[in-house]
Amino acid sequence: MAKQTQPKVSELVEILIQQLSQFEKGINERNKILATSISKLNDIQIEINNEDFIELEQINESNRETLNNDFKNFHKQTEKNNTELLKIHKSVSSKRLLYLIIINVFLFSVAGLSMYVAINNHVNKTEYNTLLKEKNDLKEYVNITNDFFSKNPKTEAYFRDWLKK
Repeated sequence: MAKQTQPKVSELVEILIQQLSQFEKGINERNKILATSISKLNDIQIEINNEDFIELEQINESNRETLNNDFKNFHKQTEKNNTELLKIHKSVSSKRLLYLIIINVFLFSVAGLSMYVAINNHVNKTEYNTLLKEKNDLKEYVNITNDFFSKNPKTEAYFRDWLKK
């Protein structure tokens, strides 16, 4: 491998001085360009025509008035619509509330009556079932006694005498 030789400090300083001189030239050129541009900008004159300015202000005022009138009309219409909707809502709400109350009272009455009938029928059915059972038991007992008295006529006569007393 070939040995690389490093540049000497004097060579590096010379390169740095050359770059600084080029940089200074570039800055000087840009400063000249900026100075000429600024002088050209200073030479430009803007004329404002007062009539145009007044006309623009009048257009602005008329637009502002139109916008303000439109907003007022919109606000009035909105308030009018809101009051009408509020009246309708109140009337509908009170009617609906009344209907709901009536329906609830009706439903609670029907539910109470249904519960009463169901409980009453349950009691009646229970009593009915017990009566049927007793009736069947009584029929069975009567059948047994009839059989007994038919087999024992003396006891039957004694029993009839006892009943008459």
